[in-house]
Amino acid sequence: MPEDNRPTTGGQSGRRDTSGRQSRTPDASIRAEQYRIAYQEGQRTLDDEQDELKGMRDRAVQFTAFVGAATAFLVGTGLQHVNNTPLFYALASSASLLSVIVIVLILALLVPSKKKLWHYRTSAKILVEEWIECDVPPPDEASLLRAMALLYDNMHRSNEILLTSTRRFYRSLIAVGAAQVTMWAVLVWIKS
Repeated sequence: MPEDNRPTTGGQSGRRDTSGRQSRTPDASIRAEQYRIAYQEGQRTLDDEQDELKGMRDRAVQFTAFVGAATAFLVGTGLQHVNNTPLFYALASSASLLSVIVIVLILALLVPSKKKLWHYRTSAKILVEEWIECDVPPPDEASLLRAMALLYDNMHRSNEILLTSTRRFYRSLIAVGAAQVTMWAVLVWIKS
């Protein structure tokens, strides 16, 4: 955990300056409530990212199942004829290559590499040992909420890079799968 993301102790409460006006720094309870809003927004952002990733993966599996079923039907229909022309072999080879690409894309969506780590949670042990019990006196609630909000924002930015590439894989899967089914349909149409 980076040192600058840890909560600091205490904080200034609202005080009067030399002119008697209230300073701009709110008291601890107001700060805690304001940081809680940022913390909760960070939580919602990470939840939205998880939902988007799960939705993409679910739809990708469903789409791949559809493409596989359609391909099986079309291949069974298209390969019944004995007299095959060079055009048939060109289309069949291209469609088969697209099938391999679909498999690679679905694997890339479902099984990301070990280098790509998604960040959605932080360890309770780290929170207790490195954040809460690290300082004497322990950080106040506002400082802890502030640090958690900033940590969640860092997680979001890190995840957004991975989510962007996952979106590209997803769009590519849809395009290649549609092209594959279309190519097999054209092949069947030409053979009829």
